[in-house]
Amino acid sequence: MLTNGLLVGSILAVLILASSWTWAPSVLGSSTLWLLPTLALAAVAYSGHSALAGASAGAQEWTLYSQLMSAEAVFRLTTVGCSVLLGVGLLGLEFTCALAAALWLAFLLLSPTARGAAAARADVPRPLYLQQIGHAMLSSSATAALIVGFPVILSFTSTAQELASAGGLLLAIQLTRAPIMVPLQAFQGVAIAAFVNQRNRGIRALYKPAALFIAVGVAGGIAAGLLGPWLMELLFPGKYEVPAWLLATLTFDAALMAVLTLTGTAALAVGIHRAYSIGWVSGTAVSILCLLLPLPLSVRTALALAAGPALGSAIHVASIVRRSNAPPAVSA
Repeated sequence: MLTNGLLVGSILAVLILASSWTWAPSVLGSSTLWLLPTLALAAVAYSGHSALAGASAGAQEWTLYSQLMSAEAVFRLTTVGCSVLLGVGLLGLEFTCALAAALWLAFLLLSPTARGAAAARADVPRPLYLQQIGHAMLSSSATAALIVGFPVILSFTSTAQELASAGGLLLAIQLTRAPIMVPLQAFQGVAIAAFVNQRNRGIRALYKPAALFIAVGVAGGIAAGLLGPWLMELLFPGKYEVPAWLLATLTFDAALMAVLTLTGTAALAVGIHRAYSIGWVSGTAVSILCLLLPLPLSVRTALALAAGPALGSAIHVASIVRRSNAPPAVSA
């Protein structure tokens, strides 16, 4: 699996370098000469990190998995903090962020368990495995657009006047989303393994965790509506004014995003990679369409962050049910 992961990372690195003339000057600026090869190497390194993390989760080596994930996060935080304290500038900060992607190499050197996980083989032939990775990459792009890149999408679909007053909205999105999404994203591999162990239950394996997220979203939304404006004023006095209804809605939207992540994880666990990517891509497309509606920025943002995840989750759930009800294949 590690070999396949590094192969995919190498292909991505080549694509980054080959397409760099179209985007690097505007994105990387004057540091393009140094940052471009760093970005390409980071793509290969992070592919190795992801492959090793996936292999350790697949082998249910949870101690290795947790050590790998936590060490990468702590190392990144520590090196970034040192870079800030030393005043090495933006270029040094970007180098240290990229360096954290290669920390898994230390695990290979020091841990026999890590070497054993790295030597694990996929349970499907390489062409099918790479096809599944392609679906996962497509959906990951949609995931990044809907979760991490949402402010960028918002900037493309809003006027300059709207963006000038959107600071409170963007901050509210991050504050309401982080408590649910950050832990869920970090331990998605654990969730996949849990669903794989319950794949015979089909859609029933989703009932309890999905209900839990919805309950958290409802309770959190009520709390955000009651206490959110006061907390915003306490933490950022006089800077941002976000209405209670928006804080409550965004909190519930974060729970819907968590449900979309959960249903996508379940779709991966039962092997319907195409449905997984269709759900994420469709959800992202609907969110973008909602942002184009002739409505106030806050209204269309709240609508986009609800409608997209709801549609994506529905696609995942329908696909899992269809897969569960399908007759078993008969071998010759």
